[in-house]
Amino acid sequence: MKRIVALFTVSVFFLLGCNNTYIVDRSEFKKLERKPDDSSVVTINDLAGTPVAVEDSTKLYVRSLGGRRYPVTAFNFNLTQSQLVASDRDTLLMLDGLKSFEIDHVSTWKTIGLVGGISAALAGTILAIVLTSGTKTFGE
Repeated sequence: MKRIVALFTVSVFFLLGCNNTYIVDRSEFKKLERKPDDSSVVTINDLAGTPVAVEDSTKLYVRSLGGRRYPVTAFNFNLTQSQLVASDRDTLLMLDGLKSFEIDHVSTWKTIGLVGGISAALAGTILAIVLTSGTKTFGE
């Protein structure tokens, strides 16, 4: 039972880590309100200066001062001087209540590590059960 709990804990840890989250400045996030006609990808910079590509399917979030993440649809919101309006998600948030603007990208290597780690743990558990089971005899 302890192995199952440990395996579950490790898998949840890796599952939460399958994304790379980039935190961007509000002025950079504002560039994602509308998609330019000449491009399907918009590239902005995160706080560290790393370029981050954003497409229609990219997951955007805003984090409130309380820590809650609100999803925002790329190229379908309005960021005014005082509030964020995402009408497709029925979201209206005051900017002074927001802590950060975030972009999530799926991390290929973290996902491979998750799948490989869980597979190795399951194979190890099965192997340990087989090696420690001994022989069974009936009717003696």
